[in-house]
Amino acid sequence: MKIFLILILFIVIVAVLSWYLISKDRGQKEPVSILWLAFLLGIIGAMVAIITENIFVNPKNTQPGASLTNMFGSFLIVGFIEELIKFLPLAIFIYKKSYFNEFTDGIIYFALVGLGFGLPENILYVLSFGTSAGIGRLFLTPFFHATTVAIVGFYLIKVKITHSSFRAVFLAFFAVVLLHALYDFGLTATNSLLTLMSIIITVLLSINLFMIYHRASKLDQVYGLAEVGYNKYCRTCGLLNEHHMMYCNRCGNRT
Repeated sequence: MKIFLILILFIVIVAVLSWYLISKDRGQKEPVSILWLAFLLGIIGAMVAIITENIFVNPKNTQPGASLTNMFGSFLIVGFIEELIKFLPLAIFIYKKSYFNEFTDGIIYFALVGLGFGLPENILYVLSFGTSAGIGRLFLTPFFHATTVAIVGFYLIKVKITHSSFRAVFLAFFAVVLLHALYDFGLTATNSLLTLMSIIITVLLSINLFMIYHRASKLDQVYGLAEVGYNKYCRTCGLLNEHHMMYCNRCGNRT
């Protein structure tokens, strides 16, 4: 029964964060089918990551008791594989799409990938290691995968909108790979200071998700891509509400 409740809580967390990010978007409404696609890519990515890591990573090096050098090197590989799988497929698919056109889009779409990636991973951990592992992950990892890939997604959309260099995207990617590796390493190394480091990393990353989303929202306003309030775009049909009417003159719903 406890395991079932923990699994439900993981699903609720995914649903609430998804709703928050989408509902706070003040730009053009995103295609629902593409939002679901992003989430599905995350789920598929989690399965691909398991297979890939089994090929390239010796599982003995990711267990307590392994040498710290081998352990950290293995977790660097794990971090690289997981962050690449979360980021690259969606980036290739969405970069040139017309609806990928606001700073907040870089957070929304890529956070959904991370949520889709993290959900089956958390479910597998709970089913494999029981309630204690599930409770620990409820506190430590609910936003972890969403945050790391959303950071890179933010810099990707920034490149598209501002026509800046891709250098920042690469730097952001390798930064989150390092943070990912340090997080896994700290939890596995059975050292209290390293465990504290992991906790600090995941807490700061979770806070950063909301901070970077707020920053993206402000940039949307600065660049004229969104407007404070609900009536610049219809929240039902997604079309521009040029005269800021309370009800959309195209679909008739309240804007």
